Amino acid sequence: MRSDCPTEWESSPWESMQSPRQALWEKQWAYLWDSSEFYRNKFAAAGFNSTKTPDLRDLSTLPVTVKEEVRASLDRRPPLGEHLAAPLSSIRQIQTSSGTTGRPMAIALTNHDADMFAEILRRGYVAIGFRPEDTILHAFSMSRGWIGGLCMVQGYLKLGCTLLPIGAEAGRDKILELMQIFRPTGISATPGFLMTLGERALEQGIEPASLGLRHMLTGGEPGGGIPAIKQRLSSMWGATLREVMGGTDVTPICWAECEHEQGMHFIGADAVSFEIVDPDTNQPKQIEEGVVGELVYTHLRREATPIVRFKHRDIVQVTGIGRCTCGRQTPQIRCIGRADDMLIVRGVNLFPSAVRATLSEVAGVGPEFRIVRPKGQYTLPGPVQIKVERKPDAEISEAELARLLHHKLSVAFSVSFVPPGATSVATAHKSSYFEDA
Repeated sequence: MRSDCPTEWESSPWESMQSPRQALWEKQWAYLWDSSEFYRNKFAAAGFNSTKTPDLRDLSTLPVTVKEEVRASLDRRPPLGEHLAAPLSSIRQIQTSSGTTGRPMAIALTNHDADMFAEILRRGYVAIGFRPEDTILHAFSMSRGWIGGLCMVQGYLKLGCTLLPIGAEAGRDKILELMQIFRPTGISATPGFLMTLGERALEQGIEPASLGLRHMLTGGEPGGGIPAIKQRLSSMWGATLREVMGGTDVTPICWAECEHEQGMHFIGADAVSFEIVDPDTNQPKQIEEGVVGELVYTHLRREATPIVRFKHRDIVQVTGIGRCTCGRQTPQIRCIGRADDMLIVRGVNLFPSAVRATLSEVAGVGPEFRIVRPKGQYTLPGPVQIKVERKPDAEISEAELARLLHHKLSVAFSVSFVPPGATSVATAHKSSYFEDA
């Protein structure tokens, strides 16, 4: 198969893949009972046994797994937890989460797991437009063992491209210097970092579009799926901007946007199963266009630290099912926001990503901002206190922007303008929307 073609797991009719996926799940179910103390105890307590495998297309009879349970497992048996299902002697990598919502989460990989990650990543790179003949500058974090560092590099090596694994830690000036020397045709970074990198180039008298990029891969924070931000970055750099999504506990990437940019395709059908559930009841919803819910993941062939019905907290909308003209036939989604970021303001659900999308449509302000609220509080009486970055040439006033946000989002706001850079977190992979009052 050509390196720029979707695999059979991506291009086969979605329904036809369910039987081979069920076979993978049956092997994983037996493995969990034999090797995972965490899931053996969890399933037994819920009344299950090892002799009958639940149908993969109806896992709602199984209990969900939440991050707090995984943290408790790590605490009970450090460093890798009771959910470690492979011998310590077989562990070849230990990756961690960013730690932005608590202490970092540790996950382990066997050689099998690392190879699986690399293959799924390779598929994502192909989907967004990277090819073996490209030179890619990797500007996500390469520090702290984060899943988007080494693992993403291993995916690039699997793709066979020429790689510059620089990392955002090198700083904007060094990255721009290396871009002028090596002329990469692709880059991977958060939307926020791509924006600040482009702005720094302009400050130095360099037109970002003159640096030769053709494709940009982005993720780690909302923005890549927001039309105004996508257009701004694409115009700035003279390159396509396509979004990917995954997770530390799942795979670094399991969704990726193709050239038609109608949503992110599921690219890990032979490694992961996903459900879209009601965030409150955990009951699955039908995978059909327009459906909104929370992503729940189950591994199909993970050895070291497998998860089952893991609530990932990403709230998504299905944007397409069936055959895409790129050849893939897996479902497509857009991420709306994080369930653990959602605010409730006088009974109205407010996602910070929706605020960012609105700000991105207004010249001279944002899209960086901070919502000021008491630490850990997600129910607010309103109006929502918000600090918004404003450029000197912006023509809109604080009151006018507050009225626009109210009109768009049905929530009252109190806006305070701050200088550019005052709220920006041009970090390697995550940014916070909140500031403690």
